[in-house]
This record gives sequence, structure tokens and C-alpha cells, in this order.
Amino acid sequence: MNVHIGERQWKSIRPALWIGLALALLQIATGVVAYYQSKSLLWENKFQLSKNLAQGLVVAVADQVVLKDYAAVEARMFQTMANDDVYAVMVTDMQGRVMTHLARSQGQKPTHQMGVDKVTVPSPDVADITQSRDEQFITTWQKITLGLDLGWVRIQTSNSLDTDDVSHLRQQTLWLSAMSVLSGSVILGVFLWRFYFSVVRREHFIGMQLDDASERLLASEKLASLGQLAAGVAHEINNPVGYVSSNLTTLEKYLKVYEKILDTAMAQETSDQASQTQELLMLKKKMNYEAIRTDLQPLMAETQEGLTRIKNIVRDLKDFSRSNAITEFVSCDLLQGLQSTLNIVSGEVKRRADVELALTPIPHVECVPSQINQVLLNLIVNAAHAMHPDKRGLITLRSGHDATQVWLEVQDNGSGISEEVISKIFDPFFTTKPQGLGTGLGLSVSLGIIQRHSGTMTVQSKMGVGTTFHITLPIQQQAVKAAISRSQT
Repeated sequence: MNVHIGERQWKSIRPALWIGLALALLQIATGVVAYYQSKSLLWENKFQLSKNLAQGLVVAVADQVVLKDYAAVEARMFQTMANDDVYAVMVTDMQGRVMTHLARSQGQKPTHQMGVDKVTVPSPDVADITQSRDEQFITTWQKITLGLDLGWVRIQTSNSLDTDDVSHLRQQTLWLSAMSVLSGSVILGVFLWRFYFSVVRREHFIGMQLDDASERLLASEKLASLGQLAAGVAHEINNPVGYVSSNLTTLEKYLKVYEKILDTAMAQETSDQASQTQELLMLKKKMNYEAIRTDLQPLMAETQEGLTRIKNIVRDLKDFSRSNAITEFVSCDLLQGLQSTLNIVSGEVKRRADVELALTPIPHVECVPSQINQVLLNLIVNAAHAMHPDKRGLITLRSGHDATQVWLEVQDNGSGISEEVISKIFDPFFTTKPQGLGTGLGLSVSLGIIQRHSGTMTVQSKMGVGTTFHITLPIQQQAVKAAISRSQT
């Protein structure tokens, strides 16, 4: 399995990652919300404290206000200011005239405040208690009521949270946030773990099975191609075997002539030279020695050529049919592979069409040679089978290249492919050949091979005119992989 996650695998893992990330962020947000809610609760406690102090003071001083016992009122106000959060206490009548006023600075004792005769009080129509907040104080106004509205009590408490309370709150929130992140990470880890075993490992296992099935399909198509070409290949081998066998028979006769002449020469060693020479000349003429001698070298050359042809055909068949052929990308000469393929298919092709080579030299290409040869074989055989039965056809092979890629073209002047069929020719098991002449896998397998080589295969066809298959292949596979990597980033 590749180390990196492919595009399809990333699309599969992306939902799980988003869900896990969302849950982790939700847990963190929960900690933050809990912090601010707890802080808000502290503020509410501050307001409630001020309200309770105001209500308690009103209950305590209501009777003293009626009796105008301001000494008792001040005594009760001093008790209220025993709370460190209280910074000022004031008692006024309903019009805002100050009856008594105590205040203090932070860390100091409360003292009487003089010089404040009248303040603005809440409207009599509002509720009995009102609260407000500024940068320094929480101010609470509580109405003094004893059958009648007698006045107001104003209490100002600190508008800052206690440092210890806030520190304790932050510590609690920190732990809550840490636990939230940890639980979110655990959730994300569970998703990734489940994804790995349910998707990645499963996809890897399926991918191995598909690769194995693809290799078996490739080998099956290769054997099917060889089966269809068996008769033609046998004929190509039989021709040189026939004349090599005939030449060996002739050579055997020639050897008998040489043996006869040599035996005669050895038997006449005791006779005089003149009669010996005359008798040998008569024997050579009778045995047609000069003609045999002239024919012997061409006979051997022809025999050697036949054996070479057989050797080449067997070698090409071996290279084509080997199931353990090179499966890695290597630099090779595609035109040499094309010639080797033509040697294999010549018996199948020459009965139907002539082959015209319009090849331009091309650079070596990084590829799997046996697979590219199979593609060329499939295209050439298909072109031969597309010829009209009553007309000899022509198959033209072309090649070319630019800076980054090479191209090969197989063109025929056969019957062509209809628009209805041309959209299906690369479908597995689709064939227009009679039963027994095609598996329907040739073009499908060929297209898969070209795509695995980062190349393209296109087809153009016109009924009654012919068909052209155009193949492009990158010269260097690493350059293609780098370009794909750059486009993805």
C-alpha cells in the first residue's frame, strides 16, 4: 500500500476527520462557555449580596426613620458596612434629601460624609428595588416602606470579583478545558482507528485482490491472444522449418557426392597422376560436382537464415507470453518492441493486409515493455480483422515525439466503427467479432495499461474509410508523477 493517502482515500477519511474535529471543538467550546457562565454567576451573586444587604438594612431602620432616631440608623449602617464589599451606605427621604451618609476608601474605616445635601433618587413609580452597575460600584436602591413610602436606602458594593474566586474559577475551567480537549482527542482517535481498520485496511485488502485479478486478467488476455495467433505463428515457423528440412536433405546428397569423390581419390593413390586426374574429372562431371560446389554456400546461408527466423519467432513468443516478464518501469525502445510484435502477428496479418511502416525515430520510454507490446499486438490484430474479406487492406504504423512524450498510431483502411459501437469498444467483454474469435477484453485491457502508464488512447473512425488508434506515452514517468503532485498541491 502507498505510504501517502490517495485522493479517493482522503475523500473517505475527510467526513470522519471533520466530525472528530467538530466534536473536539465542541468540547473546548463547552469549557469556555462554562467559564463565562460561572463568571456570570459570580456577578449575579454580587448583585444578590447587595440586594440582600439593602433589604436587611431597610427592615432594620424603618422604625428608626419614623422615629427620626438617626443614631440607631447610623449604628445599623455601621453594622452593614462591616461587610468588606460595602463601600457606601446612604439614607434619603423620597425627595432625595440626605439624612445620613457613610462611606470609606478601600482598606479604611467608614466615616460620615458631609456636604452632600441632596441626590437623585429613583422615580417613586418604579419597583421597590433597583440596581445598576458602573466601573466602580454596584448601586442598589431599596425603598423604605412602612404603610407609606418614607425614603430610600442606597448601598454601593464593589464592582470587582474577588481575586481568589476568579483564580479558583479559572483553575476549574482550565481543568474542564483540558478534559474537553482530551475527550475530543479520544473521540477523534476512535474515529481514525475505526476508519483505518474499516476503510484503509479494507481498501488495501480489496486493492490487493483487484491487483491480483488484474494480473490474472492480463495473463488471460495474453494467452487468449496467443491462442488466436497460434495457427499463424505455426505457419510462420513451419515455412522455415520446411525449407531447412529440405536443405538438410539436399545437403545429405551433396555429402554423399563429396564422399564418393574423396573415396575415389584415395583409391587411385597408387596409379599415375595423369590417369588419376582424368578419372577424377570424369567422376566430378558425372556427379555434377561443380554445380553442387556452387550451390553449397547459398544452401548453408539459406538454412542459417531459416534457423534464425525460427529462433527470432520463438524468442518473441517467449518474451510476449512470459508471465514473469518485467513488471517494473524500465527504459526501452518501443520501435524494437513493435518490430518484435510484428514478427509474432505476421502470420495473422499478411493473409489480410499489407503493413506500411511510417516510423520516425523516438527516444527510449520508461514503461513495462511486455505490456506495451501487448497493446500494440491487440491493435494490429484488430486492424487486420477489420479488413473487408474480399479486399486486401493496408495497416499503417506511425510514430513521433515531442519534448515530454511519444506517440504511436495504428491506422487501417478497413470497414470502420459505427457511432453506436465506438462508445462501447473499451467496455470489458464487448466485442463485435463472431463467437470464438474475440474475448472482448483486448481494448479494455489495452486502455487500462496505457492509463497505468499515465498515457492516453484515442480512436477516430469512419464507416467504410477506416480506423485510427492514437497512443501517447510520457517519456519519463517521474516527470508525470511530479506534475500530478504539483497539481494536487
